[in-house]
Amino acid sequence: MNQVVRFAELFRGRGDVYGSNEGGCVKQPLTPNILEQHFIDQPIGVYPMMRGGDDQYYVAWGCVDFDTADAEQHAFALRSALAEAGVTSWVERSRSKGYHVWVFALSPVSAETMRHALIVACNVAEAPTTEVNPKQTTLKRGQYGNYVRLPYAYVDTDTDRQRIL
Repeated sequence: MNQVVRFAELFRGRGDVYGSNEGGCVKQPLTPNILEQHFIDQPIGVYPMMRGGDDQYYVAWGCVDFDTADAEQHAFALRSALAEAGVTSWVERSRSKGYHVWVFALSPVSAETMRHALIVACNVAEAPTTEVNPKQTTLKRGQYGNYVRLPYAYVDTDTDRQRIL
């Protein structure tokens, strides 16, 4: 299986739209070609919430984004709190000043469960909860929710940005 397919499976979400690098919603299917371009010159984001057959919303992953001066401290405190609960997480330097903490589910879980679990873990770690994704647990018709920019776009080897630590 090629790396793009594996990456797509790990960061799966909505397949009918994706987030642009400029901050907007691209209302086109997320194809393997678009995902491959993410690594070359067109970074994208994925909308995590997927509607299940029971009209509930599910996610395959959650992400906490820290963009404050003490972002690194909060990210590693959250990773420690999650590890204490038996949850593996990955810390990524984001493309600017912050850090992302990623958690991947073995199978899709309700958006409510993922959001609630990450908020509880942030509280245990004494970390802010302002950027816990998914940001919503339900959507109205026509809404997509919020997207998260994917890691590994434009990896800057000089500054080590967007690397899993």
